Amino acid sequence: MKKAIKNIILIILIVIFLFSTYKVVSYLVEANKNKKLNNELIDKAITIIEDDEEVEDDENKVPFTVDFEKLKQENSDIVGWIYSKDTPINYPVVQSKDNNYYLRRLVTGEYNTAGSLFMDYRNDSNMEDSNTIIYGHNMKNATMFGTLQKYRNQEYYDNHKIIYYFTPEKNYIVRIFAGFTESVESSLYQLGNINQNSIEQLYRKSNFKSDVTVAEEDKFLILSTCAYEYDGARYIVVGLMQEIS
Repeated sequence: MKKAIKNIILIILIVIFLFSTYKVVSYLVEANKNKKLNNELIDKAITIIEDDEEVEDDENKVPFTVDFEKLKQENSDIVGWIYSKDTPINYPVVQSKDNNYYLRRLVTGEYNTAGSLFMDYRNDSNMEDSNTIIYGHNMKNATMFGTLQKYRNQEYYDNHKIIYYFTPEKNYIVRIFAGFTESVESSLYQLGNINQNSIEQLYRKSNFKSDVTVAEEDKFLILSTCAYEYDGARYIVVGLMQEIS
């Protein structure tokens, strides 16, 4: 009887091990597929502005150009491109009719647990809203928005104060000024809900100190990813959007 119980326990452990191995392998395969596809899009649509000292020394000059015509041929849902220097964040941004479709799909529409970076379906993709929200997974391999939580550290912020956002019509520099953990039920996820009082709260909540000054009439970019302090926790990074050439 004891031997039979041991055999059952052994079988259960083997099944658990095999299932866990399968999940890990599947995660790595899908993450690599996502990365490969993104590299192909970079090669196809991104043109780096090379040997231009003025661009290199001036953060208000775009570091590269984006061929949205080529991207639209891949998927008409692509509405922008987001880039953060010296980080893995260098991706197209898509937008669907809801906030679920690209949660588990590549920009090609193929199922993939890594998903895509996607704009809130309620937002105007032409960046006419006062606050625009972009979502992405907190990937363990640091891809997608897996590096956002590094903004908990002042030194990381000091080295990554700006992000670039490109659209077919305009280019923006995004000056990061706050980063913190927030509930998925936060009023920040309601469009047009940033006022002077909430701006002051953003500064107070932030894990780092910033010298960026913002006003109620400015436009804001909110980057959102999962956090794990509690159920429904999200890590949010907020930046001031300024149009650049």
